[in-house]
Amino acid sequence: LLFIPSVAPGYDDRRVRPWNAINYRGRKNGQYYSEMFEMAHAARAKIITITSFNEWHEGTQIEPAVPFTDSNTNFTYSRYAQGPEQYLHQTLDLIKKYFTPLNRIAPEKIVNII
Repeated sequence: LLFIPSVAPGYDDRRVRPWNAINYRGRKNGQYYSEMFEMAHAARAKIITITSFNEWHEGTQIEPAVPFTDSNTNFTYSRYAQGPEQYLHQTLDLIKKYFTPLNRIAPEKIVNII
C-alpha cells in the first residue's frame, strides 16, 4: 500500500458551497501550508501532491495572486501577504527543507519552473 499525502495552503469553498463551512481551513499567512508539509514529512512520505495550483473557488491556489474584484459577483480576491509569488517561493523552500535529501537534484529542476 502506497500512501501519498496531499498538502494544501488552506481550503475555503464557502463561496461556492456555503453548506460546507465545517471544512474551512485558514491559510494563516502560509503557516497552514508549512504545517501540512511538516506532517507529510513526519509520515515519512516519499511523494506528495499539492492541492492545487489554481483552484480559486476552493481557496487552494498557490499560483501568483494580485488583488482583483470580480465585477459580476463583486467578490474580491485577496493578495498574499508576502507578495504575488509567496506560495511558489514557500513551496520551493518547503521542498528543499523536507524532501531534497530524497532527490538532491529537485531544487535545480524546480528553480527552472519558478
